Amino acid sequence: MKQILFFILLSLTAGATAQTFAEQQLNFDRVKQAKAKSEKDIRKMFKDSGLSEPKFIYWRSFKLEDELELWGADSANGKYKLVKRYSICKGSGDLGPKRKFGDMQVPEGLYYIEKYNPNSTYHLSMKIAYPNESDMVLGDKENPGNEIYMHGGCASIGCLPMTDSTIDEIYWVTVMAQSYQGKNSKIPIDIFPCHFNKKNWNYLKLNYSHKPQLIKFWQNIEEAYNFFEEKKIAPGYWVDQKGKYNIVFPQNYHLNDPNH
Repeated sequence: MKQILFFILLSLTAGATAQTFAEQQLNFDRVKQAKAKSEKDIRKMFKDSGLSEPKFIYWRSFKLEDELELWGADSANGKYKLVKRYSICKGSGDLGPKRKFGDMQVPEGLYYIEKYNPNSTYHLSMKIAYPNESDMVLGDKENPGNEIYMHGGCASIGCLPMTDSTIDEIYWVTVMAQSYQGKNSKIPIDIFPCHFNKKNWNYLKLNYSHKPQLIKFWQNIEEAYNFFEEKKIAPGYWVDQKGKYNIVFPQNYHLNDPNH
């Protein structure tokens, strides 16, 4: 009986001392500073958007517009609302996906935040999960490249540089959502060549008509863009053997939710 009580007490003690993901990140000075500088503004902009706090977030980036969008929802089944638009400090390469190491391209496709670096050379950074399953099929088989980050500073060789002051807010709001959902959850970030409106499609077809495979790829990821535009739900997907994205409801979304 004493042994059982001992293990119960040990488990309770371990649970009481376990740190959240945000608390773990706050062991680093730059993250502490980012929180101090940005959390008040973050909470205000979520409140102004009709949201409680950063719980579920979705990042969308648009290369032609040099723009990064932050969307938020209060639950896994909630409709996303636009919270803020940020300017990307500097682009790299041309429109079109990254396909091999050293091509200077910013990826295009459907990704998630894979890793947080609180001691980055570029102030703070978050690794984007490139290459994904589609990139492994369509990209260079030997070396499609990697190490793609959203980071501070204003230099880019295929990443998303946001400046040090801006990455403070971006990093901390993502940490807040990651901490709420759990460290094993995936915060989505989708990267598009542009907003897929009529004007931009005319531009793409005029300037890239000599690259039919690229147009086909854009038509494929436009399905994810349209899914979100219509439903305000971050798209889920699976990739077939040809590298095509097949857009579906995300895994944590319940279709029989009575609130829909």
